[in-house]
Amino acid sequence: MIRNSIPFAINSVRLKIVLHTNTMTNLSSRSENWLSPSIPNDSSTSETCTHSSIPSPHGKPLSLTGSSDSRGCGQLIGRKRKSQSGGKLRKGHTKSTQGCLNCKKRRIKECLLQCQETQPSCHNCMRKNIECTYPDPKTLSALRMSATCSQTPIASLNLQGTPTIFSLNDMRLFHHFLLGAYPHIPISNNSTWVSQVPLIAHHNEYLMHAILGIAASHLELVTGMDLQTTAIYHRIHAIKGSNTAILTRRQTGSDADALLASCYLIAFQSSYIKDGLQEFFQTVRGCSILSNHLRAENIPMTFFLTEEDNFSFMEERLMNLSVLPGNLIEGAKNSLTAVLPLLDRPVNLLFYQVLFDVIKAAAISSVQVYFKFIAVYRFIIDLESQPFRDLIDPKNLGGRVLIAHFLAIQIVGAPIIDREWSGRIKSTPVRYHSDWIYSVCGMLPGDKKKFNDWPRAVADSVRDAIWY
Repeated sequence: MIRNSIPFAINSVRLKIVLHTNTMTNLSSRSENWLSPSIPNDSSTSETCTHSSIPSPHGKPLSLTGSSDSRGCGQLIGRKRKSQSGGKLRKGHTKSTQGCLNCKKRRIKECLLQCQETQPSCHNCMRKNIECTYPDPKTLSALRMSATCSQTPIASLNLQGTPTIFSLNDMRLFHHFLLGAYPHIPISNNSTWVSQVPLIAHHNEYLMHAILGIAASHLELVTGMDLQTTAIYHRIHAIKGSNTAILTRRQTGSDADALLASCYLIAFQSSYIKDGLQEFFQTVRGCSILSNHLRAENIPMTFFLTEEDNFSFMEERLMNLSVLPGNLIEGAKNSLTAVLPLLDRPVNLLFYQVLFDVIKAAAISSVQVYFKFIAVYRFIIDLESQPFRDLIDPKNLGGRVLIAHFLAIQIVGAPIIDREWSGRIKSTPVRYHSDWIYSVCGMLPGDKKKFNDWPRAVADSVRDAIWY
């Protein structure tokens, strides 16, 4: 059963969180569930609003839940509205649902200018002399089957009966998420993150909290603002809601998409937290296991991406790559070899081998470097529970040094690995990798710090860089 399989629903993860007014004092991973603390009241929020109290630019209330619309999605399209000239009613236009990507991007709503949906090119694109591209038919089919909000009563979307209160700052975070704080994984799912996921979040409170949580952590990372309390507050609600959703039978693709999206967001948020290294590995494993379970349920979703899909997408993006500098490769090889005396656990030797395979691949091609690096993540995901716990055990000094090397290799290989961001500007700085490397250095006894010299040197080389 899924309840017994997913690490963040059983004994693999504990998040012990103590919230103070302005800071988070501790965050660790040792519990039966993702989360089990009480939820503090966010009394510091001075400006709060619901769908009944936020004025829109037109004098009507805004809503993050869309609960005022009995058909779901908060859609006003097709309703009768009064004209400005008098009391005569007119019917709104019918929205194009299968238009080309250019028309969708421009959000054309005027009846005469909306996409004509003619193929191979619509009239709008022909008139502007631009390439006309339509969404993949498989994607459209999955979206139509999962986006049930326009076809079924709102109750079937598990919308909360009581509207959630969100502050004006939360709205800012939601906007920041759409601008670039959303994950770049799964590959080639950018449009899903900025269009489908926000829509589904209107009807899944825990997903909205996951969005706001990662946005707060990301904004703090790139600006230095103190948003820890806000980020962890939303993270707590996202984890609690995800735990509940895991144990709830899913009836629609939207339910499954909401759960998987929330898990991805929680995992990526872990990577933005200074002491989130252990949680990051745990939640990455959880995302993979959950994805496999959802795939077995045969519910049409927008998020499914197999390893074969990932390889086919990335092979095209990895063209014309330059080789990594020889001195960096040699430094990594020498440093890994020097670590061997520390590796006193079987899992350490296995982890050492997959890391060394990445370095050896650098002498062959940069394409091989990428796929060998992905194999490192696959190794971590596929580990049995006990070897995984051994690997991330804070007392496992050899494992900690290897993890520092793993992070340093990711920094060195950034020109290759960052091809995953193709089609958008990379919005994630490399600082969190450096922070984790320094954290490992701080754990090592004085006579063992020398084993971390190379990872620390790599971290120092990018310490002053905001973006990498």
